[in-house]
Amino acid sequence: MKKKVIGIICGGKSGEHEVSLRSAFYVYNNIDKKKYRRVIIAIDKKGKWYFSRSFEDLVDTRGQLWKLKSSLEEIVLLKSKNCSQVFSLQKKRNLLGIDIFFPLIHGTYGEDGCLQGFLELLDVPYVGADVMGSAIGMNKEITKRLLMAEKIPVAEFIVIEKKDKLAEKKNKINQAIKKFHFPLFIKPVCLGSSVGVSKVFSRKKVNKAIQEAFQYDTKIMIEKFIEGREVECSVLGNFNPKASLPGEIKSRSFYSYKAKYLDPEEKEAKLLAPAPLPKKLIKKIQELSVRVFQTLKLQGMARIDFFLKPSGKLVVNEANTIPGFTQISMYPKLWQVSGLSYSRLLDKLIQLALENYSQKKKLKRSYY
Repeated sequence: MKKKVIGIICGGKSGEHEVSLRSAFYVYNNIDKKKYRRVIIAIDKKGKWYFSRSFEDLVDTRGQLWKLKSSLEEIVLLKSKNCSQVFSLQKKRNLLGIDIFFPLIHGTYGEDGCLQGFLELLDVPYVGADVMGSAIGMNKEITKRLLMAEKIPVAEFIVIEKKDKLAEKKNKINQAIKKFHFPLFIKPVCLGSSVGVSKVFSRKKVNKAIQEAFQYDTKIMIEKFIEGREVECSVLGNFNPKASLPGEIKSRSFYSYKAKYLDPEEKEAKLLAPAPLPKKLIKKIQELSVRVFQTLKLQGMARIDFFLKPSGKLVVNEANTIPGFTQISMYPKLWQVSGLSYSRLLDKLIQLALENYSQKKKLKRSYY
């Protein structure tokens, strides 16, 4: 039986470029080689696409921040012909066809529906949420508003846009301080991995945090701080999604970029998988995770993040449609403690992608 070719897409024009390379490394090395052929497509920060059958050919893994090698030459594009063809601009010919894509670009242009739209146009299967689910999940404001409509608790927030006049910005800041009190979280509306996120404890730190967030997005959010335990739950599936055992993050301040991806010894944050919680509460978290997944129209996979207040009330923080897949990432860890190995998890995600694609192919695309 011919092995299917899995194209792992990583890097990208995103503030989470380096995170994506790490996720791709672990996915590349854990895919079942007996069932699949693996290839890597890496996109640099300027948007150029590079191809290799070997991860090490593309990525420099020395140091804490991994990066694409500066000597890369094999610039490619993708075109559709039954399965998607990798076309070499250097050699002016097709290199191979890819059967299924595994997008691992976190953040802008990868997790927000842009890449998913491109793959839809190529008419190929891909892992994870579709265009709509990706766009919803990436936008914290839309996510919160949809969950609020379903009476699912979220942290209160105020959105500031870059185009707002100075007086309007000041008014929103004053309103947030008066209504929410310190500490406050200030974050880009459309980004993840804690990039551009600040926890501020005084008014004099607010403007600096806002400037930091505006470097990554034209809309930012001032969010009320929720006192409580940080709990996360992994969801897997399409039409009948299942939730893993929940995990807990114990961090010194908040779960920063460094703690998520660059701190394998977990000095800044301790990850408890599974979380030490009573069975009744575990079931409640799992049920709410599936409900959030379905409300946001997600598919394939997502990690749902909560705050567990001292009262026992759960507040949804966000949904991550392309969660981290590194050696210290919660999404695969939680499935491992739930009885699903890393390799089997990847196989299941690939099968879910094929299931989604099969359903779409049954749809009628012509009226006449």
